Amino acid sequence: MHEFVDIAVFWAVVLAGICLLARFPESWLGRILFARLGPLPIRGELRSRYLLRWGLFGGGWFVQAILVLAIGAAALRLQPGLAESLYFLVLWAVVVPLFAAIALSGSLLAVGAALWRRYIGAERRAGSRSHAVQA
Repeated sequence: MHEFVDIAVFWAVVLAGICLLARFPESWLGRILFARLGPLPIRGELRSRYLLRWGLFGGGWFVQAILVLAIGAAALRLQPGLAESLYFLVLWAVVVPLFAAIALSGSLLAVGAALWRRYIGAERRAGSRSHAVQA
């Protein structure tokens, strides 16, 4: 029962911190935590082109995660004792593959949406400059 109280207190502190940071978004910590990541839309750019850039962005994160996994595998070969470390196992067996899966799925989703819009969806039916991203 004590573990549930600890978990509840932890999440209460996290939520209170997020609410406090949301009240001061221009603070240095708020700017760091609430910064927009990814490509920004360009005025007049087709939505499908914007989604393709998002797909490339997610693909870049996927490649970085695979590189980190390769580094972890090399470190494990050089230092077999790392297999006994819980921190190493959690990072390289759970966290990094989860990030890789999220980046790959996001990239594939963005590319699929871009191809759908360009060849089947609204941009094909309406012409070339319709549905441009409003910057």
